[in-house]
Amino acid sequence: MNDNQFVIEKFEPKQSYYQQKKFDCGNRIINKFIHSSLKKQVSHNFYQAFVLLDLENNERFSAFYTLTSFKLQANELERLSKGSLPRDIPCVRLVMLGVNLPLQGQGIGRKMMSDVLHRVHRASKEIGIYGLYLDADPNATDFYLSLGFTRLDCGGSDDVAKIFLSIEVINQLLG
Repeated sequence: MNDNQFVIEKFEPKQSYYQQKKFDCGNRIINKFIHSSLKKQVSHNFYQAFVLLDLENNERFSAFYTLTSFKLQANELERLSKGSLPRDIPCVRLVMLGVNLPLQGQGIGRKMMSDVLHRVHRASKEIGIYGLYLDADPNATDFYLSLGFTRLDCGGSDDVAKIFLSIEVINQLLG
């Protein structure tokens, strides 16, 4: 992967993106969201989205992720807690992340997650954020665990995994 080939930009719902309607990450739910809901959800400020554009391919819509505010209940983080927690725990939720099929396995997912972590880190300097939460697809759980996330639930390998990465760990990862 050539780092100069790609750029991550904030998704602008009024803008048209080359090949967005043909985006296919292999996940039916994510594909449907990209094709029919992303612009509307971002326009209504439910999410902020960021898109990876392939500069060598007419700025092709190649990957994306969405973030939103979220709260967890203290009991959901008991196993990670080093003391008492307030009832509501503020965090950022990574709602969706997708990489176009031809680019999978080339480090694009890690590039996107690095961008996520940097955004969460910067935001935590301005507002209270305890960490990053997501519901991982069973096929992606190992990817997120390899990045340092911790599974919060006791589900099986075929279940959506509730996983979390504390701001403390994010800060350590980013130096």
